[in-house]
Amino acid sequence: MKVPMKKTWLLLLALTSSIALAACSDTEDNTKVDIDKEVTDVSAKKEKAVEEKLLNNITLSKPRGFVRDEVEFNVTDLAADKPVELVWNSIDGKYIVEDLYAVIGPEFTEKEITILEGTADAAGKWAGKFNVPEGFGGDFTLWVKQYGKKIGQVGYTVDPSFVMEPESGPVGTEISIKMEGLGWSTYMRNWQLTYDNKYTGLVTGISTNGTAVAKIRAAGSVGDHAIRLRTGYLGMQYINYQQSPYPDKPAPDFMFKITEGVAPTIANHVEPAPVAADGGVEMPILKQKKDVKVALSVEEGIVGDPVKLTSSGLPKDTEIELVWNTMKGSRVSGKGFGEEVMTLDKIKTDASGNLSYDFPVPDDLGGIPHRLDLVADGEVYGQAYLRILPSIVDFSPKSGPVGTKISITIKGGGWTEFDNAYYLTYDNAYTGYLCAFNSQGNLTFDVIATGDVGHHLIDLYPGIYKQQELSTDMTLIPQLTYSTDHPGSSMPAIRLGFEVTE
Repeated sequence: MKVPMKKTWLLLLALTSSIALAACSDTEDNTKVDIDKEVTDVSAKKEKAVEEKLLNNITLSKPRGFVRDEVEFNVTDLAADKPVELVWNSIDGKYIVEDLYAVIGPEFTEKEITILEGTADAAGKWAGKFNVPEGFGGDFTLWVKQYGKKIGQVGYTVDPSFVMEPESGPVGTEISIKMEGLGWSTYMRNWQLTYDNKYTGLVTGISTNGTAVAKIRAAGSVGDHAIRLRTGYLGMQYINYQQSPYPDKPAPDFMFKITEGVAPTIANHVEPAPVAADGGVEMPILKQKKDVKVALSVEEGIVGDPVKLTSSGLPKDTEIELVWNTMKGSRVSGKGFGEEVMTLDKIKTDASGNLSYDFPVPDDLGGIPHRLDLVADGEVYGQAYLRILPSIVDFSPKSGPVGTKISITIKGGGWTEFDNAYYLTYDNAYTGYLCAFNSQGNLTFDVIATGDVGHHLIDLYPGIYKQQELSTDMTLIPQLTYSTDHPGSSMPAIRLGFEVTE
């Protein structure tokens, strides 16, 4: 039986409408379920947030202080007669150095530490004292926890402290400014020092978690001399700090009194190499073939110092090539740089496979150590590291009238971004920087004698030549905290002095 065309369309329309209505009904039901689920989830999250909202149930005897200060506290609203602990958000700092030479910048990691444990009383209260933990300064959070869960919180501010020692002495006296609680935030991380309103250098405590020692020498005539420290993350002091976002932070001023005479530290000398930040860069592990042993009489020395190499377990009656590995090139010429090798000598082992060889420290780059390879028939049998330290080769003349040109040669300058350059101050005024890579560790330059009759200081400080992360600028600046917080390698300061005569 045929259905008329008109009726066919009516049936199709009815069927389609029925399907559409059913589909709409299903969609509405599903949407309603989804909305109900979202509302339920949001409600649950809100309820959980309410449950997890931290109480303001901690009262402190003071809201700010210094490292190791004693602070009294009172806590309420705790579970009665149950264990309780105070937790502090500590910060760890370090420098990131990649590929043994590239300075990326500082990195900071937050961790929670328990500073005190106890038990709440029958009324759910807890009172006591704690000492502000050693570490960075800045704004911190103190939590109270029970059952491993945070119950309440309060803020506490740790301010930096500064002590200058000594307060007087003759020209050339070493002055140390000891600091604790330097900040880790961008604004409070870098401090800048001036001497008699002349910019001297940078103060940091990144790898030492806010603890630092800045070292300078007393310069100028007999009398009082002003030393100022201010924050300055852009590489210079922020002078109107009272109008800054942090007007309540310390801004220390010191007066050093220069007395008659001359300090022993006026003499030209290179300081002993300090300990590098974070222990320095991690050098690749040396490779020794089975039973091969290699030893050097010293691990470091200045150019020309004697070194004895001994080795055992080598092939018997075999010629060994002593290969010295170094870096050559330039990072600014566009020609690049890379590793190069040179043969120091060839020595034949004895019938037992032993070798002994005396040689001077090569005239080459300082900074991180060089690798020495013991090679036979193109195969490396053993290795050793030898580091070259800076040394004063020439300083002349040592005295003369104003205008005298002083010729200076230093050997043992480095090549990496953390030991490629030295930064020169004259009577604690930053003058400029020197690069050692292109000249293979040799720093030859001159300084014009200026100032009143008497002794004047020429100091060379380590610093960071280049840095990838520049949120705080530490580049091309004398780092006065080099002895405690210089990244990569432990470069020493170089101390020089000139006497201006009539």
